[in-house]
Amino acid sequence: MNGARARDRLHLLALLGCTVLALVSLPPAELPRGWLLAWTLPSASLAVLFRWTARFWQRGALGALLQGGAVAAAILLAEPLSRPAALACTILPPLAFVAVRRQDSDAALALFLSFCVLLVGTILGGLDLPRTVAYGALACLCLRCDALRAAHEAGGGPTASRWPALRLLGSTALLALPCLLVALTIERTLAIVPPLVHGPAAPPAAPGEGTGDRRRIGLGDSFVLDGNRGPLADLHGEQLVRVAMADGSLVPRDLYLRSGFFAVPGLDRWQLGQLAPEANTTEPLRLRAPRTPGRIVWLEVERFAGARNFVFVPPGTCEVHGAGALEVDRAREWLRQRPGEPLRAYEVSWQDLPPPADARVDPRAQRLGLLALPADLDRAPFLALLERWQAQGSPMAIAERIAAGLARRCRYDRLEPTGPYAHALQNFLFAAGDRRGYCMHFASAAALLLRLAGVPCRIGVGLYGGDVDRADRTARIYGSQHAHAWVEIPWQGRGYVVFDPTPPAERGARMPSVAAPMEALDPAPAAAPAPAPGPDGLLGALLQPWVLGIALLLAAVVRLRPGTASGPAAQPATAPVRSARRQLAHLLRALAAAGEPRGRGQTLETYARELVGRRGPQPELLDALLAYQEVRFGGRPFDAPRERRLAAGLAAAVQLAAPAAR
Repeated sequence: MNGARARDRLHLLALLGCTVLALVSLPPAELPRGWLLAWTLPSASLAVLFRWTARFWQRGALGALLQGGAVAAAILLAEPLSRPAALACTILPPLAFVAVRRQDSDAALALFLSFCVLLVGTILGGLDLPRTVAYGALACLCLRCDALRAAHEAGGGPTASRWPALRLLGSTALLALPCLLVALTIERTLAIVPPLVHGPAAPPAAPGEGTGDRRRIGLGDSFVLDGNRGPLADLHGEQLVRVAMADGSLVPRDLYLRSGFFAVPGLDRWQLGQLAPEANTTEPLRLRAPRTPGRIVWLEVERFAGARNFVFVPPGTCEVHGAGALEVDRAREWLRQRPGEPLRAYEVSWQDLPPPADARVDPRAQRLGLLALPADLDRAPFLALLERWQAQGSPMAIAERIAAGLARRCRYDRLEPTGPYAHALQNFLFAAGDRRGYCMHFASAAALLLRLAGVPCRIGVGLYGGDVDRADRTARIYGSQHAHAWVEIPWQGRGYVVFDPTPPAERGARMPSVAAPMEALDPAPAAAPAPAPGPDGLLGALLQPWVLGIALLLAAVVRLRPGTASGPAAQPATAPVRSARRQLAHLLRALAAAGEPRGRGQTLETYARELVGRRGPQPELLDALLAYQEVRFGGRPFDAPRERRLAAGLAAAVQLAAPAAR
């Protein structure tokens, strides 16, 4: 009995743990906590009150009252939720209900629904490996407890143990270990292999767009605002670029890597604009002279397969070494790989020189088309925003006022802007209610407002942030998940300097809000630290795909080797189960004639408990049902003693039916 209680407690804790892990996987930005409570607390309360509401209409009325009140409160008090999160909300009420009610069939349904919620959370917020592993371990424990309970009720459970809880946890760990190794192997393999899936075909060129191959290598001519067809969608792969500092210091976490820009504005798309490209085959490529005084930083850039046709350089680049033959427009700092060039690493000299407060914009900006506006632009609402935000004074002051105004007016979300207007940018700025968008909408809105205020600019696109390289903590790895868009303002003597209107905490898909101290840029060059053996190095070695594959193979061999079964082997039935099933059918028909029909889909255990609750103790009937369970699920033979027990139960059922027949 102690073992059964320990098993049931572990089963309850494991099921509740799976439910909690699934719920916390839903990102608060997509599903605010107020809405999460509104979709779980009413159904959980209904499950608690389920036994006190005997009639169906009572349960329906109570559930509608609780759920309606919670939704009304969330509409008034909670923040808006996204459309994908609204789809996830359809799973939350039944999950909370079955997790709390805990009837016979609720555990399996709750486990399935929690897995669905975990998948939705992974899609919306990304994969959290520790949380997923914890969920898998608890799910294995829950399934193991279910199997032991069913075996015990059938009379074929394992023998008693002095430490039932520890024995159960140990057997569950052996079951979960292969699953964990499979998950880690897949995760590490996908992290290092080149991308195997290509994005959708580029949309047809709009009238007036260039169609020459020279300008379309690796990047489209348009920056599309109403869909994922623009240049950011051309970046494929979790590992595109690896960047290291030539002096061995730490790569700054706020490093921008430009792969292109767009200068011709529009409400639906920005276009590249005119270029004056020239072939460059000499080394090094000089874009501009370094400014003195000012620190020159050298970066080592290594590209992977998904970035074959791109050239990534930080704004403020002075020279590029080792990139091979390129096509260059020095006035616009435009670089492209020439067709047929091999994939090679290169070095970049770079100066991060923010403009002073009294800096002037580049006088060539008008000639380069950096003040042009869309021909169909209705300027009145845009000018009204500039006036409301008091965007006046120096170019730096205007840019700061615009960034602050956008942060107050619009919300960052990885969804397209929606609203009554024909253009995505208008919905982003002027729609009533929830004005949302992501980096390209913040950048395009800020660029138009800057140009209306007389500040020349363009939109830059590329990569931002990156993740620390596990093999070298001083380097960073950039992938398609770090694609980003920003604004660049041409300052006299400093080139194109980044002005990023996207809220700092949202720049880059995987950027944390607070920087770790070790990831700050060193003020002075330092020698590259030698990789010291320690926990990080050992963990990195153990997480290599081939190590995990070998461990998975060994676990499978040990588990499947003959003679390693942990429990006693089930005894084969020596008599046909069909005879026992026939006897059970006669017994159930007699009970139905006595006014005790078995419900459709009802288990024998539930049916027996309800029968005892209505008729009182019925030892012959319960013994007959247990005899059938021993034959059907326990692997016991249908011998003479069990046949007599079933016959005695049938006789008792016939006696119960006799008064009803009269």
